[in-house]
Amino acid sequence: MRERNGRLNRVTIRDVAELARVSPASVSNYFHKPRKLSDATRQRIQQAVDALGFMPNDAARTLRTGVSPVIGYIAFELAGATTPEIAAAIEQRVSAEGMYMLMANDTGSEQRERSYLQLFAKQLVSGVIIAPVGNVEAELARMRSFGIASVLSARRAESPEQASVSIDHVAGGKLAATHLIEQGRKRIGFVSSSLELKQVADRLNGALSAVRSAPGVTLEIIPVPERSVEAGMACADAIARRPAAERPDALFCANDLLAIGVVQAFVSSEVVSVPADIAVVGYDDIEFARSTIVPLTTIRTPHAELGTAVADLLFAEIDALGSADGVDLPRPQLEFSPELVVRASTVQP
Repeated sequence: MRERNGRLNRVTIRDVAELARVSPASVSNYFHKPRKLSDATRQRIQQAVDALGFMPNDAARTLRTGVSPVIGYIAFELAGATTPEIAAAIEQRVSAEGMYMLMANDTGSEQRERSYLQLFAKQLVSGVIIAPVGNVEAELARMRSFGIASVLSARRAESPEQASVSIDHVAGGKLAATHLIEQGRKRIGFVSSSLELKQVADRLNGALSAVRSAPGVTLEIIPVPERSVEAGMACADAIARRPAAERPDALFCANDLLAIGVVQAFVSSEVVSVPADIAVVGYDDIEFARSTIVPLTTIRTPHAELGTAVADLLFAEIDALGSADGVDLPRPQLEFSPELVVRASTVQP
């Protein structure tokens, strides 16, 4: 705040520009597109901002220009093993556009998910990226109607008007089960929580399709409370306590964290040998999958590539919403294919 004629007035961009000896447009670029400015110009503006105590009013800017510098990102597992890599790729792309990303964790709650969508809508963000728990396409369609672009992340959209970037998890589940069947395994266990989550259900359905086409092979669903290392260890301990004839001879875990816990517990118990007694397959190919005590066979999914593609598509959607010709056309629905990575947890030397 500055005092003028005995009154306190809010510091404006023009005040900063005058003190820094630059144009108001340069001050705006300093906050929203700093790459356009030289180091010397950025330094002068920073000194003026510090001296005047200036704080930009992005809400006013959004109302004035119709463009917000903010992207919203909603994920259901911020602490998941793959989310940080995806989020980092999105952030890098958003930052390159001189914009900002606000992340939200819906904690697996559809109600919380919708609350965040409502919050981002009230803030008039430029766009929303969401890895959804529930079906949010109707809400996203309403947001598009008043100018907020959106992209579904890690789930294929059902509506042709909704842009999405996904992974073919049905194919991934089929790859995992087919590999186990080819190793001669007959009693496969599928280990996961949140079976109602579409990404998990798709992996299960892919595995079931492989099992149904293999005579004599069965699949047991083994539920766990969460997809974590600890849950995997508890699951393995319970399986090890079963009579040998009642144990599965292979486990397909819905993510690598579960599989790592399973392998660790089996090795520690010395009751079950991996892969001689039970072969184990994970999903995602996280960094630790190759360095476990028994290197983990897994399904590789392209985390960073997905994040970059999601951000690229969102900016294309923002441009499309600004074009009268682009709004009603079917939107892109990109899909990555997973791949099988074979290691020692399923194939004996």
